[in-house]
Amino acid sequence: MGVSLTLKHIKELAPGRFEYRRRVPESVRGTMQKGEFKRVFSATSPAALAREHARIEAEFDRALALAKRGRDATSTATPREIWEAALREAQRLTAGVIGLDEDEAREVVAETLEASGKAPPKVIAALTDPDNLHPDNALPGHTLEDARKLYIKEKLGGGQGDEHREALARVERVMQRVTEALGDDARTRPLDKLKREDARKVRDHMLQSPRKGGGVLSPASVKRELKTFSAVINFGLKEFDLGGAVNPFDSLPVQGSGGSASMPDADKRDPLPAPVVEAMRSRLKGDLHLIWRILAGTGCRLGEVTGLRSEDVILSGPIPHIRVTWHEARRLKTKASIRSVPLVGDSLAAASEALSGCPSGGPLFPRYATPRGADGASAALMKHLRKVTSNPKHVVHSLRHGMKDALRLAGVEKTVQDLVLGHASPSIGETYGGEGVRLQVAHRALVNALGYGGQAKTPH
Repeated sequence: MGVSLTLKHIKELAPGRFEYRRRVPESVRGTMQKGEFKRVFSATSPAALAREHARIEAEFDRALALAKRGRDATSTATPREIWEAALREAQRLTAGVIGLDEDEAREVVAETLEASGKAPPKVIAALTDPDNLHPDNALPGHTLEDARKLYIKEKLGGGQGDEHREALARVERVMQRVTEALGDDARTRPLDKLKREDARKVRDHMLQSPRKGGGVLSPASVKRELKTFSAVINFGLKEFDLGGAVNPFDSLPVQGSGGSASMPDADKRDPLPAPVVEAMRSRLKGDLHLIWRILAGTGCRLGEVTGLRSEDVILSGPIPHIRVTWHEARRLKTKASIRSVPLVGDSLAAASEALSGCPSGGPLFPRYATPRGADGASAALMKHLRKVTSNPKHVVHSLRHGMKDALRLAGVEKTVQDLVLGHASPSIGETYGGEGVRLQVAHRALVNALGYGGQAKTPH
């Protein structure tokens, strides 16, 4: 009985002689340096033909897999990184040549690679023209992508760690908007070739970009995003020694972003009225109840409270207080955030209650003592807050705005407000000296803002 054998991608060239021919996917043609994969072979029987077909199919699959891995590894590589990698590969190849000087070794290796037809053109160029003397081999300039990568590496810890999560997301979001505005080649543009026209295009695109929750980005949001992008560019210009270049995004005007009066309502946060604060205090139970009371009486950020440990609550001594400090389970926003915050009235009572049920050395609020614990606490608090107020400008962070207002109304000077709230103020250390003095100053400010006695007065 005869057997009919049908195999894909096979063409018979002559009796016993066959060609395997297959198109290379467009996505990896640059990596494989070819548009087609071809093999010519001999087979004298159907069984031999099937074996050869299977062998070449496996070879093609391996080559394709390697090409895809190579493509993925270099898909974000900049022109300069690609050229520098080619120079390193050229150096590696010539290092093993013995008995020839460097120029001769490069020539021999280049000829061998060219004859094989398998070497990437950039490696051959790096062998034959390591000093970039030919115009086609000019050393690529540092690009926007180079600046982005270096900024993330140096300023954001390589993008690792929960403390850099928001900043990294902001940089990537802004870079995506820039790509949308300037095109897919935006990331490969040399830093010193960016123009003011590019900056205006990015700004105008951002002003028309949709925002979460509907509508478009506000001028204030656009200004913040442009500030982030400008910081990336300035960092690249400095670190790549491009001091003669001008950052076209510096001082770029954004109409309508000049001040709080022009800022849309959704971008503002209002202090919570006293009835709302008290309604929340009545609704909440357990850890959320204690967290809310500490927030209301200290003006701390939510993450600063959820990250407290038992050792951070100091109830002995003349001024009970909490230490807001850096530790593995909780990162802080800035160096100014590291401070001691006095406990006055109801916040003191809440912290004492929390400490009484906390094991020594453990977290004050174990359920929320995780890298994302503050997010969980915020979500839980917001569910309750929306039951007592529908005002979109009322959020958990509004407690901090309320404390700011209370300090202002009490006549507390700006430097001391910053001391209490953990805002950056370079003059604090010079003005108030040691920790003990700063604690006394902060305590006096909170007492004046919240009132004397055991029960804190909620700011209106």
